Amino acid sequence: MAPDSARPPLFVWNRLPALAALVAGIPAIVVTALVDVGAGAALAVGMIPALVVGVPHARRSRLVIVAAGLVLGVPIILGSAVAPFPVLAVTVMAVLPVLAVWSAPALRRPRLSMLLTIMAPPLIGVGLSSDGVAVGLRITGLFLVGGLAAFVVAVLIPERLVPDEPGGGPGPRVPGMQYGLLVGVVGAITAGIGFASGFDHVGWACAAALLVMRPDPDLQLWRTAGRFVSVVTGGAAAVVLVDHAPAWSLAIVVGVVLAAAAGTRGSRWYILPTFTTFLVILMLGAATTGTAPGRFGERVGETLLGLAVAAVVGVGVPLLRRRLHPDSTDVE
Repeated sequence: MAPDSARPPLFVWNRLPALAALVAGIPAIVVTALVDVGAGAALAVGMIPALVVGVPHARRSRLVIVAAGLVLGVPIILGSAVAPFPVLAVTVMAVLPVLAVWSAPALRRPRLSMLLTIMAPPLIGVGLSSDGVAVGLRITGLFLVGGLAAFVVAVLIPERLVPDEPGGGPGPRVPGMQYGLLVGVVGAITAGIGFASGFDHVGWACAAALLVMRPDPDLQLWRTAGRFVSVVTGGAAAVVLVDHAPAWSLAIVVGVVLAAAAGTRGSRWYILPTFTTFLVILMLGAATTGTAPGRFGERVGETLLGLAVAAVVGVGVPLLRRRLHPDSTDVE
């Protein structure tokens, strides 16, 4: 185990990334306030890869920010394409997380690989709730525009202001195959329940469940619970605000979320899931506001269903495995 001095701080705050994210987020903020909340949230989600990958020191290396946007866009198109075919959709939800884990090391960028394994599966679930491939393509286009905004701002930052290794700590460890299998099981169960129960938005429970799923190398229950709480907090805030807050206030929150996600990058206390979940659920929920008196309760119920499945499989199975095999340390 590395000495404490080699570990990143529990919490860090970097003003330059926070300011850059706020500037890059102006299109998302304006669109959220004046045009469409869902579209503004999608623009903000498109910036998430830039916040995770960070700004590389060399300007020519910053094109990775644009490429990272495809990591989020392609899964939504895939989800929207298979949504009309329940058996195929459930199969995709089971298999794709395993393929994502298997292929992630080929990217040779640990943070981008982590983004692929953690964010691609829930965004396939988001695609299951979209009304056709055309909607999936529209969301993907918004993701790319958000990523381009982040790229433009990143290119303007002088190299002297960017450290050689942004983020203040070592890159994350890419999850192992066990994590991919667990995510696949959770995705298949929640998607299957959604199709079998005739949910209006099949992917809601699926997306909520897979946003909770995180690899936990230490397998310490309090850390798992902390991640769980962070995601629940972000999701619950989005579910409540999307129904009750005016667009201008949501725009302010989107700006704060982007700045906070960028400014806290590199913290050992991994709170990015709070911000990511908020934006994804805000994007998904904005399209269904006010369509029926019970819509709010439906969203809450499906979110709780997804979180329950994720808790049982994502937390319970590794804990059971550790109890049965106490000498095993391969928890990913």
